[in-house]
Amino acid sequence: MKILIGKLGAETNDFATEICNMKRYAPLGICQGDRLIPTYRGTADYLGGMIKAGEEEGVEMFPSIGILCAVPTLEKECLEEAVEMLLSYIKPLKDELDGICLGMHGAGAARGIPDMEAYTLKRVREVVGPDMPIMSSLDLHGNISEEMVSLSDGLFGVKNYPHIDEYDAGYLAMKTLIRTIRGEVKPRLAVRRLPLLVMPAIGCTFKSPMMDIRDHVAAYAKENGLIDATFFHGFSYTNVPYAGSSLVVVSEKDAQKHADTLAKWVWERRAALVPECLTCAEALDRAEAELAKPGDGYVVINETSDNPGGGTPGDGTHLLREFLKRNEPGMLFGSIVDPEFAFKAHAAGVGGTVSGLLGGKSDNLHGEPIEIKDAVVLALSNGEATYVSPMHRGLRMHLGKTARVRVGNVEIVVNEVKGIQGMDDRPYLVTGADINEYRIVGLKSSIHFRAWFDSHAKAIVTADPPGIHTSNIAQLPFTDITRPAYPLDPDTKFEI
Repeated sequence: MKILIGKLGAETNDFATEICNMKRYAPLGICQGDRLIPTYRGTADYLGGMIKAGEEEGVEMFPSIGILCAVPTLEKECLEEAVEMLLSYIKPLKDELDGICLGMHGAGAARGIPDMEAYTLKRVREVVGPDMPIMSSLDLHGNISEEMVSLSDGLFGVKNYPHIDEYDAGYLAMKTLIRTIRGEVKPRLAVRRLPLLVMPAIGCTFKSPMMDIRDHVAAYAKENGLIDATFFHGFSYTNVPYAGSSLVVVSEKDAQKHADTLAKWVWERRAALVPECLTCAEALDRAEAELAKPGDGYVVINETSDNPGGGTPGDGTHLLREFLKRNEPGMLFGSIVDPEFAFKAHAAGVGGTVSGLLGGKSDNLHGEPIEIKDAVVLALSNGEATYVSPMHRGLRMHLGKTARVRVGNVEIVVNEVKGIQGMDDRPYLVTGADINEYRIVGLKSSIHFRAWFDSHAKAIVTADPPGIHTSNIAQLPFTDITRPAYPLDPDTKFEI
């Protein structure tokens, strides 16, 4: 049995001011060919699961490419280049392959191509034809279109946020593909989209309400003998008609009936899916209250509205400005993206000082630049480390030139490379900072950081200032999403 494996996807934020070219999409290049399997074998990635399943079943695997990240809207040429790279591995093998297993996202978009996944699958189908089985793993934030479903034989979403089960989704996709090729199963695929926008800040499956929904869907799937069922939260910041949540079922029979039943159950609980939104000042006040409670440890404040894992610039200054205003001992913030400031710090050297504007250079929404005078350079790094979080365990982190500087009582980690959200303590540790020595730690992420920090921090508080990843979605300039949609339109109806 011969199966081609690969990963091609993006979570695109259409409200970003920049357009993503190939340098932004893949700053270190795209992993491909013979590098793919050694790079991903044994990791927590989708491809790690696919490789494990393939090796267990004795499948001959043909590696292609591996790229998936959160970015602004892609240039059309960028997407076409990536797809052509994938096709360059498929075309010579099209008459030999028994199937294709891909890791995709579900919320990708390029200029003029609003559905990256459907576009990719369509281009692949043009090469291999309509009959070759193609199955894919997907991110929980996928916006699932009917066209994507029609071009697929199986779509397997992660079930947790943080996405600690990417490996499992890839493993199940590959196992089901193998069983399908052998004739052991004949899966059918169905989707039921909901007029429901779920904000990432409420999406954590470690606690209610999302934990309850995840568990109900899993129990229903087991009870009814489904191959798989996923409640996709969707990604509302991709400004397309099918943005939003959905139920996807993979089953040998009655797939649509099961998707409809689960969708109705979720819809009845929509009121619980609207998150709390705290200003930066409110978040700092709550953090101090948490510190005053019995017990040791630091409090994390996550800036959800400037989450690089959701395509934001990562150089927002709202939360950092409040840190500097409070100027209390034991405050650590990082990392904030600013190549210019990071380069200055490296030029000054450890023990030197650096001045200039920090952050706020991508747009005006995420805060104005902060004028920094004579910040002391405490440490410098190349920003290279290996993730220890369950999210990206075993994969490399690349922040580029990184510096830790001190302004008053506040220490700030500044880095060069965009698109890296806080996952674990590695961004601090590469500069020699032990977060256990601080009181309040600020970072840019919505939920993924919880995979590591939930078991390490004393408490976590979410700040939601203005930004393109905010839960205050009424302030975003939606043009193409389907309306009405809850909670933007409170009286939205859902009927099947």
